[in-house]
Amino acid sequence: MVPKGADSVDFKLVNAVNKHDIVITQDYGLAAMCLAKGAFVVDQNGRGMTSDNIDQLLAFRYESAKIRRAGGRTKGPKKRTEKNNIAFANEFRQICEQAISTKLEEGLNG
Repeated sequence: MVPKGADSVDFKLVNAVNKHDIVITQDYGLAAMCLAKGAFVVDQNGRGMTSDNIDQLLAFRYESAKIRRAGGRTKGPKKRTEKNNIAFANEFRQICEQAISTKLEEGLNG
């Protein structure tokens, strides 16, 4: 159970996330908070979110919201395809391997 309020679910999730956890989300704000805690993040289409690309994704989200507030329209997500399923499976497998490897390395060196 989470209290009512904007982003209350996101904050509950972020509080539960630990370093090396894997988070699947299409919410760039949630992704940024999870990355800051050392989690690995991927969206439903297999796009990995990292410290290298999260700023660009957040900027895109901001610009899209600005357009919508001004009365403009932005395109919604495209219909899911088999290619998306394959991309997700491949990226998820890689992230799992990376998370396990990183955790093992830190365990040996820590």
